[in-house]
Amino acid sequence: MERKVNTFDLTVGMHISNLDRPWLDTPFLLQGFIISGDDDIKALQKHCKYVFIDTEKGIEADTYIDEKKPKLPSSEYIEDFLDGGKKRVSYEQKQSAFHELPAAETALENASDKVARLMDNLKAGENLDIGAVRNAVQPILESVIRNSDAFLWVSQMRKKDAYTYSHSLDNCALGIAFGRHLGLYKEDLRNLAMGLLLMDVGKVKISDDILTKKGTLSTEEFDEMKNHVYYGVNLLRNTPSINETIINVVLTHHERFDGSGYPGGLTGKEVPVFGRIASIIDCYTAMTGNSVYRTAIAPHKALQTIYNWRNKYFQDELVEQFLQCLGVYPTGSLVEMSSGQVGMIMSQNRVQRFKPKIMLLLDEDKKPYDVSKIIDLTVDVTDASGMELSIISGLPPGAYDIDPTKILED
Repeated sequence: MERKVNTFDLTVGMHISNLDRPWLDTPFLLQGFIISGDDDIKALQKHCKYVFIDTEKGIEADTYIDEKKPKLPSSEYIEDFLDGGKKRVSYEQKQSAFHELPAAETALENASDKVARLMDNLKAGENLDIGAVRNAVQPILESVIRNSDAFLWVSQMRKKDAYTYSHSLDNCALGIAFGRHLGLYKEDLRNLAMGLLLMDVGKVKISDDILTKKGTLSTEEFDEMKNHVYYGVNLLRNTPSINETIINVVLTHHERFDGSGYPGGLTGKEVPVFGRIASIIDCYTAMTGNSVYRTAIAPHKALQTIYNWRNKYFQDELVEQFLQCLGVYPTGSLVEMSSGQVGMIMSQNRVQRFKPKIMLLLDEDKKPYDVSKIIDLTVDVTDASGMELSIISGLPPGAYDIDPTKILED
């Protein structure tokens, strides 16, 4: 009997009887063969979205798809909220950003150590320890639930080690903050956070020559880089007791709302809602963080870019909520004041978005303060000359040679 199977659900021992395209358009020499190893699976995933297997000539699949395009599971209550419904959970700030900073710093430090150890173990050929992932995520989750600004602020202050590790932690923390804003149940927040932390886990299988290459990747190198999704999903599917939501985040974080993404070319709500969330977060953190591929841009510029891509790469309703979550100038942004002073956004004002709390770093002459001062624009409404005090512009990372990693050291 011939059954239709997504290429990400293939395994060794299946008999491939037909493809989603003519055999002559592929490198396969035989029209019908038994999958003998991972190389066969990888080749099929590269050239096909789905295939047909003969269940009488080979082993059966755990999951089949019908003639309709596959739709991955998503959370109906989140869809309902995005369609104009009510939030299921409203989280309150239980701690001020200032008082949450020590716990946030400890959570970040411990998570950084755990993630680095986790990735090193995977590179050494060990299995993924899903318990260690959960233990790394939990303190971040608790900190962001208590206060959604403190951890995001501290994460901007830390020294960035390996890009993949730092990027994964940034994704995780921002995902919790965004999920908190959307009113996700705590268990869903945890699964989203774990998926975001593991989004790029497949890169442990990519050579360092590609990962650290400066400049444009060749077509072959870019194809291999895209295989990190395949590597990550296969790694997770061999991990006992892992939630399917986590796997779907890894599988779909490079899908795009208009179908231009990979690996499935899914469109609209065919992408599970956590995948749609992950794609926005991954794009934002990539634009606002330095890597071998690009120099970081100012957070407000990244938000503008994402806004311009709504209903193209990203769902409009999710983009609107993302902008509401982060504010006009996201936490950790450098900004210039009407007085000429320069500061960093420390926490948001959820009611008056243009009036956050700011840590002033440079005075009116752009000279560093001996002791940084924190102002609240809902209270500190005028400058030293009595003129209205306001933010006039966002600044790119590193403006005026400001090194955020030294702020916590001072």
